[in-house]
This record gives sequence, structure tokens and C-alpha cells, in this order.
Amino acid sequence: MRGRIWLIVGAVLGVAIVAGHLPYIAGAARSLAETAERLVGSGANRIVRGAARVGAPRRVVLGFGGIVAILIPGVTALLLIVAARGSLRLRSIVALVVVALGAASFVYQPGGKATGVLLLALVVGGLAVALTGPLVALPLALLAGLIAGEFLPRLVQSGAHVTQASVNSLHEAIYGRPGMPTALQIIVLVVAAVPFLFAARLIVRR
Repeated sequence: MRGRIWLIVGAVLGVAIVAGHLPYIAGAARSLAETAERLVGSGANRIVRGAARVGAPRRVVLGFGGIVAILIPGVTALLLIVAARGSLRLRSIVALVVVALGAASFVYQPGGKATGVLLLALVVGGLAVALTGPLVALPLALLAGLIAGEFLPRLVQSGAHVTQASVNSLHEAIYGRPGMPTALQIIVLVVAAVPFLFAARLIVRR
């Protein structure tokens, strides 16, 4: 797919920004990830309380909340890459529609005016093709790279809030009590990485 280079550049740049610990930018990515974790945790707690009021099994809701919490960052990055790829596909359609509109002006306008309209349409269509990559696809891929660069390393840290919360929730959902067994931690890490793997595949796939 033409324009895929913008996806690669954006994702690599996002990871590099976090790895380089650039002032403000890397800090903003970290704050964004932490805020998302807190929001998910708060939402899960509300779901648990609400489900308890209507009689739903608390352990089922706890398990669901734990899975959602660990998947949110990866799914967000995946959706950003899907949107970036979609913008690259859409640009060609937009360019063709604009050029077709310019060509149709020959039916309704005198030759001189129609030629000017067609030239303008060609310019606009060319800009749509040329600028969609750097102005749309690259920033979206960069955000996905920021999330991956910030979230994935934190998953393997023993004190990571999202990992502890998800493992505890899943353990309680399965066994009825909190716990942090190594096997369940590994499973959580693998599940959390799956959306990022799909996102990486979309970046390099034609």
C-alpha cells in the first residue's frame, strides 16, 4: 500500500519519543496512559457496584473488568492504525471524486471555464493524495507508537498498576480471592500484547 511509509515513520517516531524521554511529549504520553488506566479502573468499579445491585455475578463482572483494563491501550493503538490505513485508502477515493467533478464541468461550463475547473480539481486531488500521509496517517501512527512505547514496558514492571489490578481481578473472578500468581501474570501480559501485535502487522502489511 502506497503511503505505508508514513505509518512506519509515525509508529517508530512515537516509540522513539517515549524511549528518548523527551520533555513534555513523553510526559504527556505517560500521563495519558495513566489517566486511561484510572478511568478504566473507575469504570470497572462502577460496573461491579451496578451489577451487584441488579444481581449479576460479581466474579463475572470482575473478570470482564480485568480483561477490559488490560486490553484498552492495545485496542486504542490498533484502532489508531486502522484509522490511519483507512485515511490512506480514502485519499485516493477523494482524489478521484474531485477530479471526476472537475471533468464533469465540461458538460455544464464553457471550454475555458471547464479547463480551469479541471486544473483546480487536479491540484486539489494531488494535494489530497500528497498530504494525507504526513498530515493524517503519520500523527495517528505516532499516537499508536506513543501508547505502545509507554504501555508495553510498564507491563513487565512488577509495580505496574494496570497489571496488578487486572491480575487480581481475574484471580478473584476465577478463584474467589485476590492473588498474583506468575502464570496468570504471564497470561495477562500475552493478552495485553495481542492488539499491539495486530497493529504492528497492519503497519507493515501491504
